[in-house]
Amino acid sequence: MIKNISTDVLVIGGGAAALRAAIESAASGVKVTLVDKGEFGDSGTSPNSLGGFATLFNKDDTPEKYFSDWLRCSGNICDQNLVWEAINHSIENVLELEAIGMEFIKDKNGDRNLYRGAGQSLARGLTARYHGGQGPGIISVLSREVKKRGVQVFDGIMITRLFKNRQAVTGAVGVSPAKDLLIFSAKSIVLAAGGANRIYPQTAYPIINPKYRTTGDGFNLAFEAGIPLVDMEFIQFRDSPPGGARYGGKYLNSRGERFMERYDPVALEKAPRYRMAEALYREISAGRGPIMWEVGGIRESELEMPIAKDALKRGKVEIVLDFQRILGGAHINDKTETNLPGLFAAGESSGGLHGADRMQGNAFLETQAFGANAGRNAARRAKSTASMKMDNQQIEDEEARLAAIKGKVNPVEVTEAVRNLMWEKVGIVRDDKNLSEAIDAFKKIRKEKVPNLSGNDIFAALEACNLLRTAEIVARAALTRTETRSSQIRNDYPATDDKNWKTHVCITKRGTGLSVSTMPVVVQSKPGSGK
Repeated sequence: MIKNISTDVLVIGGGAAALRAAIESAASGVKVTLVDKGEFGDSGTSPNSLGGFATLFNKDDTPEKYFSDWLRCSGNICDQNLVWEAINHSIENVLELEAIGMEFIKDKNGDRNLYRGAGQSLARGLTARYHGGQGPGIISVLSREVKKRGVQVFDGIMITRLFKNRQAVTGAVGVSPAKDLLIFSAKSIVLAAGGANRIYPQTAYPIINPKYRTTGDGFNLAFEAGIPLVDMEFIQFRDSPPGGARYGGKYLNSRGERFMERYDPVALEKAPRYRMAEALYREISAGRGPIMWEVGGIRESELEMPIAKDALKRGKVEIVLDFQRILGGAHINDKTETNLPGLFAAGESSGGLHGADRMQGNAFLETQAFGANAGRNAARRAKSTASMKMDNQQIEDEEARLAAIKGKVNPVEVTEAVRNLMWEKVGIVRDDKNLSEAIDAFKKIRKEKVPNLSGNDIFAALEACNLLRTAEIVARAALTRTETRSSQIRNDYPATDDKNWKTHVCITKRGTGLSVSTMPVVVQSKPGSGK
């Protein structure tokens, strides 16, 4: 069965960036449709991962100090126009969230309680208040507002392709678990489908739950539409639970050494996450694990997160390495526009904001600053653009592609192979040999497994393909960047090479394959002074 839906703005995704985009588009008076692969209000990584929101409420802080921290942590690879966009709207986004019911923890005087997160030089982090111990209330607050604004919602629908003509995006196709097709025509589309939290086997709790799976769907939609993907080699791993950076205490190796004194004697456990991940990796690889978080000097009343309260009771907690997120995505400008007119991107589907590493609290800020930005600009464009006819041939081609998925290979075979290869060959510390072997293995899987995938679970089949493509893109970008920079650690190229690599690595679709190029980093030393 095929159903046709016409709208002004189509939002793809169900997390914090997508919901905020839908809210802001609807506030502009246009018809907004949101399509969520999962269950509306409880899908993606946002429900259980967005707690800390970095802002400028600290009286000792300035936009310039925040910008300097951001640039340093990014390895000088972030697009500075995007950084200023996030910083300059950080306070207003907190106020706007509070206006629709979001609560942030306050101190005993009733002031906003700020903490110093990983990578930050000052206390900038607000903490979303937990509700019933189940997680931050951000998604419940935003979901309620989406409904209040009259947004049309389709959940349990996976968008599989974007449609375009020579000038602009024209719509998209979605599929249901029962393989019914929904054809969406739209004047503007916001791509906010999250990242790929299933690409490594070590995934942070509690988003390891299958219902929160993100599998590179947004990256693949952009890639297939010809959008450049930037910074895909930069992967953020983290210490888990992330206690030392947030709540104090010491990380000790099996010898009882506070080993961060060797890796970052100033910041210690509040070091940037890439340095924490490398330190943990090297300590464990050298046989000095397990790593224990020794909790001390913390009052239980200060701990809002249940995992931190549990740590305090136990005194010591083992620290492990988890995958956090891919830091790159579809390249955007400060209006969240991609190079395809009518297509906007926000949240983890977009790239260029974080560069080579992300400071704690900046992801939540990213979802709101750029989700709002995308929603407003998508609505503005929809108001001034006439509907465009979709190409029936594109629709028929996608219908045929989906119908052809009817082999015998269980998609789990592909998914597990990709995850294990990424950890073994494209992990925290990399080299030419392992990266090349990973790419060859991905190509072999694509040739031998993908054409024979079973379509009994159409979502699983499509997700396996998306995860495989995302993995190949990450490995190709990592192989191309022949240097070490923040989260990109190359044993065979240990030095940072500003002369050749102070630039984005860019992956773009070419024919049935991909091409690799570079793209200059946007330099903007002050707001409004872009070069």
